[in-house]
Amino acid sequence: MSNAKPERAPAVAAYTDRPGPVQIRADGLTARSALEALGPIEPGMRRFLLSKGSVSAGDLLFGLLPQTGPVSVLVATWTGSPTEFGKLRQAIDRGLISSLRLLVDFSFPRRHPAYAADLRSRFGPGVVALTVCHAKLMILRNATWNLVVRSSANLNRNSRTEYHEVSDDPGLATFVWDTLAVWFPPAADTWDVPPSVHQRRFAEWGARRPETATAPATPGAPGASAAPIDVAHVGGLDAPTGAPAADAAFFSPDPWGVDLRRAGISFLR
Repeated sequence: MSNAKPERAPAVAAYTDRPGPVQIRADGLTARSALEALGPIEPGMRRFLLSKGSVSAGDLLFGLLPQTGPVSVLVATWTGSPTEFGKLRQAIDRGLISSLRLLVDFSFPRRHPAYAADLRSRFGPGVVALTVCHAKLMILRNATWNLVVRSSANLNRNSRTEYHEVSDDPGLATFVWDTLAVWFPPAADTWDVPPSVHQRRFAEWGARRPETATAPATPGAPGASAAPIDVAHVGGLDAPTGAPAADAAFFSPDPWGVDLRRAGISFLR
């Protein structure tokens, strides 16, 4: 007699992708830049490429920004690195990103506590949400573009076979944005709760808002979307004074103390 518990089928949020040809880009394996791998963007495009690590998901994002003009950006990833976090911060300061949302797996602070502290100090508590997340998605939206980047790669450099697909698709961009919007703004205690709380909130997703659990929230329904975080309120590059208490060990005013920036984790210098 088996003691295995039957798995409950998860809720499915679905979007019917529009038909149309996909442009295959053959330069991804050896391309020296995102522009060389992807080519110039065009309205309504759908492009697919394979990479052996020469072009990362982050490279695509930062290669698209100069072509789009200022955009609202949503990134969902399992993990990331200070290199990409630093480039995101630079893109904000250069005016390429007008608003930012980051959805990261809840295990990230446990796996990389120093990197997590670096992430919190760069963007503050309103930009980064933690949940059970293994998706690799990026949305770039403004009045002209609705770009969806689907990838097998996280937001860091991966020296392995990965795929990337970039589509200009208003319907798909809106669907992903609105479905993930229920996690923003993040719950105040997102970073300081046990894994069981993240798992419970994830299990409740689609039935109740993960922050307050007071009202139903169907992905994509009116009221499910939260306003994007205004990056004007994101803290400065060297402003760890607002870091949560849980990060105190990584930031110290004492020149002989432990300081994440002096340890070489930050790459913005």
